[in-house]
Amino acid sequence: MKKAMLACSILVALSSAQFWQELTLEDFTLRWATVSASELAVELSGPTTGWVAVGFDPATAMQNANIIIGYVASGVPFIRDDFGVAPTSHAADTLLGGSHDLIIDGGTENAGTTEIMFTIPLDSGDQYDKPLVPGNTYPIILARSANGQDSFSAPHAVAATSQIEILGLSLDGSTWGGLKAPEF
Repeated sequence: MKKAMLACSILVALSSAQFWQELTLEDFTLRWATVSASELAVELSGPTTGWVAVGFDPATAMQNANIIIGYVASGVPFIRDDFGVAPTSHAADTLLGGSHDLIIDGGTENAGTTEIMFTIPLDSGDQYDKPLVPGNTYPIILARSANGQDSFSAPHAVAATSQIEILGLSLDGSTWGGLKAPEF
């Protein structure tokens, strides 16, 4: 009986487990995890008292990227869902006729570092969001403003590019993006 209860407890814990991935680049830290079959949780931090942003799957520079940009003012996080309308500019999805497809999970500004936390759908259906398919690799852009720039329109001071892979749970639950789940 104790073995069965322990196995059930571990299975419940595994079903809600999050396998966080992390990228550190140019003083940015990006963490992400597929938290359900349809959602991606993201944490982004950078050394600024202004805004930080991540753009998923850009074509050229910011062009066609699903950009999430945020800052913290007076302890309150402000995070917006944008779209790269040109290589060097972006606009809020809602101003373009799209929808604001994110959940603000939190944000902090501490010791000169801004961190934003949010959850986005893997596929919102919004024409201004890029679908993210588990198992695929995507180019990303990371950017931050100069200190004190708590505005979605302030220019970036630093930008960097890289690629990330989105891991996902297999249909039978045996792997999480290639990581073998424990057997009981």
